[in-house]
Formats: sequence, C-alpha cells, structure tokens
Amino acid sequence: MAELENQSQFAELLYSGVASLKSHPDYKTKRKRRELQSSGQQFSESYIEKIANQLGISPNTLKSWIGQMGQKYVPSRIEDGKLFAILWLILKHSDMRISWFIDILKTTSIPVLDPPSPPWVKACMSKAKLQLENQTFGSPDEGDIEWLVHRMFDQQAPPAVDSLPLASNIGVSLSPPLAVHNLPTRWANIFVGRKMKLELLNKWMHSASPMCLVTGWGGMGKSTLVLESAYACLGEARGEAAKIGYHWPRFASIIWVSADLKGMSFDYFLDTIAYQLGRVELLGHAINEKQFIVRNALATTALTGQIVIIVDNIDSSNLDILSFLSNLPQKVKVVLTSREHEQQLFQQNSRDLFTIQLDGLEKEDALRYLAQETQYHLSTSHIVSKKKHLSDILESDRNTLMELIEVTAGNPKALALSVAYIADDVIPLEAFIKEIRSASYSLTSIFDYLFGHTWNRCLEDVQKLWMVLNFFHTPPDEHSWATAAGLDPRRFHLAVDQMRAYTLIATERFESGLYYRAHQTVIAYGEQKLQENQPFRIEAENRWGSYYIAFVDQQLQHEGLSHPYWKCLPGADMTLVKKEWPNLFKLLQWTIDRKHSTFLIELLLRLSHFLSRVSLPLRIEYGMKAATAANEEQLWLLEALFRIDMIGWACFELGDMERGLQQIHKSLAILEERQHELDPSQKTEYNDLLSLAHQFLARYYAAKNDIDQAKEYIRRTLSIEASPVILHRTLLTQGNIAMLEEKYELASEVLEEAHRVSSIYGGEMSIESFYFLGVAYLNCRQFEKAENAFNQLLYYEHNANQIELIYYQFAQAQLLYSKGKSTEAVQQLQQTLSRIDSWEQEIHIRQEVENLHNKLLSSAALDH
Repeated sequence: MAELENQSQFAELLYSGVASLKSHPDYKTKRKRRELQSSGQQFSESYIEKIANQLGISPNTLKSWIGQMGQKYVPSRIEDGKLFAILWLILKHSDMRISWFIDILKTTSIPVLDPPSPPWVKACMSKAKLQLENQTFGSPDEGDIEWLVHRMFDQQAPPAVDSLPLASNIGVSLSPPLAVHNLPTRWANIFVGRKMKLELLNKWMHSASPMCLVTGWGGMGKSTLVLESAYACLGEARGEAAKIGYHWPRFASIIWVSADLKGMSFDYFLDTIAYQLGRVELLGHAINEKQFIVRNALATTALTGQIVIIVDNIDSSNLDILSFLSNLPQKVKVVLTSREHEQQLFQQNSRDLFTIQLDGLEKEDALRYLAQETQYHLSTSHIVSKKKHLSDILESDRNTLMELIEVTAGNPKALALSVAYIADDVIPLEAFIKEIRSASYSLTSIFDYLFGHTWNRCLEDVQKLWMVLNFFHTPPDEHSWATAAGLDPRRFHLAVDQMRAYTLIATERFESGLYYRAHQTVIAYGEQKLQENQPFRIEAENRWGSYYIAFVDQQLQHEGLSHPYWKCLPGADMTLVKKEWPNLFKLLQWTIDRKHSTFLIELLLRLSHFLSRVSLPLRIEYGMKAATAANEEQLWLLEALFRIDMIGWACFELGDMERGLQQIHKSLAILEERQHELDPSQKTEYNDLLSLAHQFLARYYAAKNDIDQAKEYIRRTLSIEASPVILHRTLLTQGNIAMLEEKYELASEVLEEAHRVSSIYGGEMSIESFYFLGVAYLNCRQFEKAENAFNQLLYYEHNANQIELIYYQFAQAQLLYSKGKSTEAVQQLQQTLSRIDSWEQEIHIRQEVENLHNKLLSSAALDH
C-alpha cells in the first residue's frame, strides 16, 4: 500500500491529471438508454465513471482521491496497483509530462528516482493493475509500456548541443517562445561580448541551484546581460548568446521585477509577481496574506513548468524581498542584479547562491562596442559637426581608443555617455582622456562628471524632463511625462530627441503605447537636481497629481452622474488604470508623506470603487486616511461619505459588521452635528448620505437576522428624498431582505425596480444588483432569467476580476444545484472557495459558499 504523505497536494495533482482526460474520445460522456427502467429515461455515463470502471473502483472512491468529496475524505493510503493504474491511464491518454509523474509520487511513501530513468519508469508502470480488453484485471501490455516510456523521455529530452543551429547576431528564433513573460524591450541595439558570463549564466540555469546573483558597478551591463539571457530562453538569442554552444532552457514563465531609485517596496514586488500570475486583484493585500498567496500561486504555476524570477537592481535595504526569495517553492529560480556583493545583500555567504561578478568589457569586446555605439550615433545624427566628431572617434588610432577604455574601466554605460559627450563638441577625445586620467576620477565620479557637463549643455526642457523622471514607479508614457514636466507635444518631442542623443533614455513599446525608461544613474542625477530647484519641484508635483486625477476621470467616469465619487462607479474598462496602478499608488503615498490632503481626497473620491476590485483592505485603509484628511479640511460631507460607503461598505463586504457599524454611527453623528451649517446647494448630498447610512443599518440588521429592525430602517430610508443612485442601493437592500423572508416574487419585483431606477442615470454594472436578481429568479424557478442575470456579472468576460468571478462561480453553482446537477455544483463551489482563499479569505459571502458546499457533501444528492 502506498501511504499518502501529503494528501492535499496528492489530490490536487491527481485532479489535474484526471481532469485532463475529460475531453479524450475514450472518456467523453455518452448518453445511453437505461433499458431496465420502464420509463426508458436517458442517463449519462460520466468520464469519472469510465475511469473508475477501468480501475475496478466506485466513482465516489475516485472522487475522494481527487478531493471532490472534500479534503477530509482524501484517503491516507492507496493500493499500489490502483495508484499506478490511474497514473498509467493519465500518462497514456493526456499530455501530462514526466515531471508531473515525479511530483505526484513524491507526495506518497513510494521511493522516487529523481531524475528518473527509463527502466525505473517501466518498472513502475508494470505494477499497474487495471481492466484489460478481455475484461480481466492485469498489467498493461509490455509493448504499450515501452511506447509510453519512449514518448515520456523523448518529450523531455533537450536537443543535442551539436544539433543546435547557431543564430546570427541579428537573432533567430530556435523555436517558438513558450514562456509567459513581462520582459521589457531590449535595452541595447546591439549586444557585444560577455561570452564567458553568458556561459556561466547558462550553466546555472541548467543546474539545481535556486538563486543567481549578477553583481558589479553601475553601468557595467548587469541588466542587459540578464535581459539578453532571458530573451535567449524565449528562443531569441543574438550576439554571443546565440554562439555559446549550449542550448538555452525553456521556462513556463519569466517574471521581471525592477527596483526603483529608492529601493523597491515589498508590496510592489509581490504585486508584480501576482499580476504576471494572473492575480492582479491581489495588488493591495496585507503583506502577510499577500506573500502567502503569491508563494502558493508560484507553487501552483510551477506544476506546469519551471519559473524564473528576475529582480533587477535590488539592494540590501530590501530585506523582506531577499527573505522571500530565499524560500521559494521547487522549480522557481531567481536571478538578482545588484551593485552590492553577496555579503552585503545576505550578511553572510550562501552556499545556495551562484555569483557572477561583472567587470568591464574585455579589451577587444570594448573596442567593438565602442565602434558599434559610435556607428549607431553616426547613423541617427543629422548634424554635420556631430557627424564629423563621431567620424573622428572611429578614425582614432587603436592606442587612443584603448586609453579611453582604460579610463572608463570598460564600463559600457560610461563608454556610451563618453561617445555622446565627445560627439557634442564638448571636448576632443584626447583632451577628454587626459582630463579624466589627471583627475583620477572613480567610476562614480566619471558619471557625475559626464552628467554634469551634459546637464549644462541641455535645453531647459530636457532638464525638466530629466528632473521629473523619479516621479514614476514604472516607465512613463508621453502624456504623463510631458504633463509633469510642463511641456507641450512639440517641445516634448524635441527634448526627447536630445535625451536620446545624449544616451539618457531609451524607449519601449507596450501593446499600442510607447514608454520611456532611463538608467538608474540618470534618474538619480535628475532627482538630485530636482531637490536643488524647489519652485519647479512644487509646480511639477502639482501637475503630476492633476494629471492622474484627470486620467482616472477619463478612464473610469460614468457619464450619467455628476458627483466625482458616484461618477466612477464600476462599469468602465479598468485595464489602463491597472497598468498605471504602480504610478498611482506612488502618487497616493506621496500625498500622505507630504500631507497633501487635497490631492489625496480628490484621488480617493475617484479610486474608491476601483479599490473594491483591487483590495477591500486597501480600500478601508485609504478610506480612513481620506476621512481624516476631509476632517482636517472641514469637508464634513465628504468625511461622512468616506466613512459610510468607502469604509463601511468594504467592512460589511469583509464580514466585519461591527467595525462597519461603528463608521456608520460616526457618520450619522457628523451629519446631525453639522446639519445647521447646510448650504441649500448641499441639501441633496446631505439627504443622500442620510439615506445611505440608514440603508446600511438595514443591511446590518438583516445580516444579524433581525428582519423587523432591518425593514424599519428600509422604511426610514425610503422616506428620505434621495437621488436615483442612492435609491437604487436602497432597493437592492430591500430586495435582499425580501429574499431572507423567502418572498422571492416580491424580491424579483423590487430588484427589477432597482434596475429601472439605475437606468435613469445610464445603469450600473453592479455585482450585487445582478447577483441578487439572479438568485431571486432562481428561487422562482425562472432559470433562463437567472442565467441571464448571472452572466451580467462578467461584463468584461475575458478581463474579469476576482470579486466578479467569486460571485459568478457561486451563482453558477446555485444554478447547477437547482437543476439537479449536484456533483458539478460541488466542483464549482470548490473552485469558488479556492478563489476566495486566493483573494479575500474573510469576504462575507464565504459562509454562504461553505454552507451550500457542506450541505451537498453531506447529502445523498451527488450524482454519479
């Protein structure tokens, strides 16, 4: 008997294998007539039944193995013959790889040979006992086993090194890219040298070592080297990366995370990984929850193939990140680039760390790089004098060029800046070399020297763009960057052209947009200059804040409403806002650090509903900050709004009813205390807030099952004259209370009225609205109407977020159950619970999901 040492992981892995057979022709569900029944009704033989029959077990036994009956029903042991039989069926009829076979055996007490050998796998498969074609039980045919073993090892074997064609320097794809990735555009037009370092990095990628550090001075090309290696793993090798003579491994996912100037926050680091793993809605989780969720997401994704995480420009201040990276799941590799050494980063030597020290380019490589960099500037320049200076560099004798390489320590960035500097007729090549040598500049001083002279020769518009680069957490686009600097499009493009000529920036394209990035040394120098120019800094920060307020308005605004808070209700496509979220979050943090209450309030008036789709705890945290800021600014109506809806609503959604109630009572106290200060123009907003507060009290008592008190507060709410957007919410709560009373026809009528009211201002894409209406229809046995309402929950079907998917999946489970499909309903409920665990574990709907899940499991209603 095989003992299951990790039952939950065994069930998860086996479920993925069994599910892969569902669409196989041999296991597709076929309808048959039940001949022994007088009714002659149809029945379906499911793929689960077919697999179970081949194994000689009941369908429910198989369901317990794969966790469909719940984790507590997963057995502690399975007969060896049955275990290898199901693994045989899965490997034979699906595309599951040998890595899956090894991973699942590692959850049992069976000894595992890793890496596996063909004879060992053959011996395992020979132990399988299943129903054969002659209706007897026995082992698979030896010829079939040979065929399967050959296929398994043929799939995983990398091509022989000798058979790999060498790509040219331009770059030829050896095979289609397999990895999902977020790699930035390459930073160099050419890639010269570094053959030995590339070979070391390639060797590490093929090794079992989990972490690699590429270290060296700024500008040495650490990021470029790692980026080139990553593209090589996508089959897009060029330069020496295409000639090293070893194949580059393929990864299932390549995740690039770049630190900003002042060090990367742990939040941003986890956010980036979450986004790449399809978990964008984890952006604002509490750190303890987030790191747990992201680690689990990495482990799950790694089941489909190896992952590599590249963290660029990390430093020793990122202790949380370094700790997280030191304890990652199997099949997740990490590449770090840093100016700091191993001992500085980890405080001690780590035997698991593979270190590559990057120094200046080798002399011949440096000469080639210098020549190609000069040629590039020559081909893009249209100024006669500059072309002459560039030609002079190319025509210089070898000894002079070698002196330039020597004084710059072969640093690629310093060489590139020197070419741009000399070409601009600042100083002849020989004089430049002499000045650097006589001053005994360090490499850091050379950058300051080059940037200083470049700064003095820059147009004022270039200086403005340079100074505001540090505002952005991710590379800015034209509109955000130009606005912060205060430039119109014509001046912006002229300044950008000069920055390119000075090798200060590079461009990268993301989807249809163009973004501008700069080396950290460039950003640092610009920030230093910004601190020396306080009047410009204040003006630029105000433009920066105003730009993003207008940006959010443009992306999220609801045309049928006027109040900025309600104008940004859910319904708009949030893709671009999510793309800019790191920059928006940096701006939010700036408003708090600088105590800029006006920008904080204006931003959160617009982002509150967006935050409900990103993170409810984050919405509460920043709602409290906004309420405090509104109080300090004597904006009591806004303070009440933030406390009632931004904080109170989110607390109720998380099931923290008492905290939400506390905020409602505090808001009512504010409204009562300040009502004598009401201006006639504020009467409508005051009534809306009073109505909204009473509606939330009704919701509170409904959750406490005090229906009479809940109905009393709804009566009070309806007696207050409120705007349609508030009345819509009151009707939703009234409909929900009717459902709690099991008055489903009344509930559907009230909820339909809520939809009619919302149509006055263009309608709402509200989760509660469609969910409650669908459940009301469901209980009225109006299945088609219910399904149509539930489908509205995914109004951006291919870009739905977690909270929409949670409600949608739960709704579908209820629909399946109502139609008598209990087993499918249980599967849907299990997926819903998994999604809740990966998003907001305390979301109040979880209890309803668990109740239905447990009810179905404990009943005899499961279909077989």
